[in-house]
Amino acid sequence: MKLILISQKSIKLIQIIVLVSLIIMMNACLVIRHEEEAEKPFVLNLSPLPELEMSDIMIKSELGDIFAFIPENWFIVNLEGQAPSDVISVAVNPEYTISIVFSKIRKLDKYEEIVAREELLGLARLSMEQRVKKTAGAVKLTETYSTINMGPRRFAKYIFANSDNSMMGISAVFKSSINDYYEMTVLPINLTGIEPVSRRELEKVFNSVLTTVQY
Repeated sequence: MKLILISQKSIKLIQIIVLVSLIIMMNACLVIRHEEEAEKPFVLNLSPLPELEMSDIMIKSELGDIFAFIPENWFIVNLEGQAPSDVISVAVNPEYTISIVFSKIRKLDKYEEIVAREELLGLARLSMEQRVKKTAGAVKLTETYSTINMGPRRFAKYIFANSDNSMMGISAVFKSSINDYYEMTVLPINLTGIEPVSRRELEKVFNSVLTTVQY
């Protein structure tokens, strides 16, 4: 039934594929501050219980070292090879207003040293640096980096927006049990004629999916 519904909305799916591809490439353009210039990060303790009802549809890395579940009635988009190679999966809600992007952060030679020194906050900054290199774009970091404690699991979070703050995204980075680096990003999908989503709606999705992430 889900496959039938998706095929009937193939035009919207094409739009989503294009939009998600653009958003993945346009997540940030802010030059990362040196460690000594950065503000002191917040530490958030989040409930391990999701705010939304979750489905049994799983997103899983190729090596199986991380997995997560998506909210009820959401679906995974078949990107047909159009997404960058580091993108693991993209999920979209039935209203076509919010997307979830899971991706792997490519390791460069300097990464191990920086993550060893700065831990997940360093990984968050490296994620931002990768975004800078991918785009000359017009978005900005809107809040200081923060760390999230969820039981024994740890994440680093950052929030970014475009220049006029009309579109924002929320990202969390984390390290798997085999020392690979991953990122989960929640983004709005701005389709013509669809009411923009609120920050609270994005946060509910972000927090709910994060509760299901296992590594």
